[in-house]
Amino acid sequence: MSEHIPYPLKQRIRYRIDNFMSRGSASIFLALLLLFTAGFLIMVILRMIANVFLPDDTLSSWLEIPWRVYVAVMEGSAAETDGDSNWPAKMTSILGVLIGLVLFSSMVAFITSVFEAKLAELRRGRSLVLESNHTLILGFGDRIIEVIKELIEANESEPNAAIVILAEDDKEDMDNIIRDNIIDFASTRVITRSGVTTNINNLKKVQAERAKSIIVMNSAASWRPENELKLADALVLKSIMSIIAVSDGDEHPPIVCEIHSDRDRDLAENITTGTVKALNEVSVLSRMIAQLALSRNGLSVVYSDMVGFDGNEFYFYQPDDGWGGPLTFGESINRFKSSTPMGIHTAEGKIVLNPPSETKVTDEDELIVFAEDDSTIFYFEEPVQQPQVLELPQVDTNLRTQRVALLNWTPKAAIIIEKLCTYVPTGSEIIAYNPEKTEEMESFLVELQNNYPDLNLAMKQVDLNDLNALNNLEPTNFDSLLILSPGGTTIEEMDAYVISLLIRIRQILRESGVDKWPKLITEVMDSENIDIILNSGVEDFMVSNQFVSQIMAQVSEEPLALDVYDDLFQAEGSELYIKPANYYFSFDGQESITLPYGECTQAALLRQEICLGIQLHAHQGDKDKFFGVSLIPDKGEDFTLTPQDGLITLAEDES
Repeated sequence: MSEHIPYPLKQRIRYRIDNFMSRGSASIFLALLLLFTAGFLIMVILRMIANVFLPDDTLSSWLEIPWRVYVAVMEGSAAETDGDSNWPAKMTSILGVLIGLVLFSSMVAFITSVFEAKLAELRRGRSLVLESNHTLILGFGDRIIEVIKELIEANESEPNAAIVILAEDDKEDMDNIIRDNIIDFASTRVITRSGVTTNINNLKKVQAERAKSIIVMNSAASWRPENELKLADALVLKSIMSIIAVSDGDEHPPIVCEIHSDRDRDLAENITTGTVKALNEVSVLSRMIAQLALSRNGLSVVYSDMVGFDGNEFYFYQPDDGWGGPLTFGESINRFKSSTPMGIHTAEGKIVLNPPSETKVTDEDELIVFAEDDSTIFYFEEPVQQPQVLELPQVDTNLRTQRVALLNWTPKAAIIIEKLCTYVPTGSEIIAYNPEKTEEMESFLVELQNNYPDLNLAMKQVDLNDLNALNNLEPTNFDSLLILSPGGTTIEEMDAYVISLLIRIRQILRESGVDKWPKLITEVMDSENIDIILNSGVEDFMVSNQFVSQIMAQVSEEPLALDVYDDLFQAEGSELYIKPANYYFSFDGQESITLPYGECTQAALLRQEICLGIQLHAHQGDKDKFFGVSLIPDKGEDFTLTPQDGLITLAEDES
C-alpha cells in the first residue's frame, strides 16, 4: 500500500484549479464569472464601509450603492466618479472602473476566442449531424459531383431531402467544389463533414445507422497501379465493417460500393445478411462498350437515358390489388400505355429480363417496368390497344463478319475483347493496338484464341501518336474503332489524349475519300467534353465517370437495380440493340409507313423481343433531338418509319 504524501495546501489548491480549468471552455467561463461576481461584491462592501465613515449625500438610500458600483464596473463612466460628493466614493468608483475593465475585457476576449474556436471547428467539419433518412456518401473524388447531381434529381419529389458527405478532405474545399459545380440544389441539402470514413466515431457523428442508404466511394481509379487498387478495396471493406459495427448488427442501411477486385466484391456482398451491392466499374463499362461496338449508332444515348434519373429508368411494380386474373408476360406488354415491362422480379427474388411471352405472372411477382417516373406507371386490366401486326416480313437477319480495332490497352481492354468474342460471328477479326506489348497481353490473347478458334485475334505494337503509323493501320478497313481512355494524372489529361487521337484518325479518314467511315466509339471521362468528341466524328460515346456515378446513385435508391444491370450486360441473356425497322415491318416498296407505336411493341413481341422505343435515322446526328431516339412513347402515338429507322429492343442477339 502506497504511503500518503502530505502535499502543501497551496500546491493542492493549484492542482484542483488546474484540473477544473482543463475541463474546457465551460470551466473557464464559470471561473471568469465567479471572479467578476467576487470583484463586484468586494467593491460593494468597500463602498458601504466608506459610506459608514464618510456618508455620501448624493445617495438616496443604501440600496443605491450596488447600482452605483455596477454602473462603474460595467460602463467605466467618468460621469459616475465626477458626480460623487466625497473622495472615498470617487476612489471606490475609480477602483471599480479598473476592476471592470480587467474582468469585463477578459470576459469579452474569452467569449470571442470561444466563438472563433467554434467557427474553426465548424470549418473543420467535426460537428454532429442531426439527420435521419438521408443519403450518406463516404469519400470524395472525381465522381462525387455526378453522384450528387443524380441524387438531387432523385430527391425532387421530396420536400426536405439531405445528402451527407464524410471524407478526409477539408470541409471548406469540399463545399467550394460542390458550390462551383452545382447551381440548383432543388429540395436537397448537401452537408459535408471531415473525418476518416472507417472511424466508428465519425460514422456515428454523421448518423450512419439512420441513413436511408450509404454510398462508399473507392479512392483509387481503375487505371491506378495494382497495389493502390488493393489498398483502396481494403479500405472500402473496412468502411463496410465499420458501418455494420455502428448499426445494430446486420440491420444496417443498404450499402452501395465500388470495388475493383472480383474476390473482394464477392466478399463485400456476403459480409453481412444485410443489403450490400458492389459495383465493378471496369466490368460494367467494358461490357457496355462491347455492346456499343456491334449495335447501330445511338445505343449510348439509350444507356445514358436509362442509368440517369433525368430520363427514364426501371421500377419494380406490382398493383395493390394484384394483376386482376391470369396474366402472361407477353400480355402485360399491352397493359401499359406509356411504360413498358422489361422483365419479372419473381417472388423468389430472381431477376428475369425478356422472359418468354408465355411466362406466367403471379400476384407475388413484380414487373420490372421501364418508365419516365413511377407516377407515370398505370396498369390496365384490359389491353390498351388492338394491334394489327400478326406476322413478320421475310428478311435476311444473318450477321456479317466484323473487323474491330481497339486503340490503347487499358484495364477494360481484356473484358471488352472477351465480350466481343461472345457477340461476333465466326470469321470476325479483333485487333488490339497499343504503344507497348507485354507478355501478359500476349498470353491473354493466346488463351482467348484457343477458346475461340473461329475468330482472328491479334495484339500489335503501334505508336498511336504517330500519324504515319496510324495510317498504316488502314482504319477505313475496320467496321468499328474503339478508342479507350488511358490512365493519367487527371481526367482532363486523359480526355485531351483521346481527343488528340480522334483528331488524327479523323484526318486519315477524311483524306481517304471513302464515303462510309468505320464506327467510332470512344470513352470520355468528363461529360463537359462531349461536344468536342461529337465534332470529331464520333458516333457513339460513353462518359465513364458519369455512367458509373449514375448507376451508383440509382442503386442507392433501389439496390435491385444493380442486379438488373448485371443481367443486362451479360452476353448469355438479353441485351439492348437498335435493329432496322424492316426486321419488323414490310414496306412493300414504300418509302415509309405510318403506324402507332403500339404496333412496334407487338412486332417486337413476335420476335421474342421487347421494344423500348424507336430511333429516326433523319435525326441520328442531331444532339438537340436526342439523336433521333424516342423512348417509351405512348402506344397510341403515330410515327412515320422508313427502312433506315430503327427499333430499340431488348433481345437475345443482334439478328
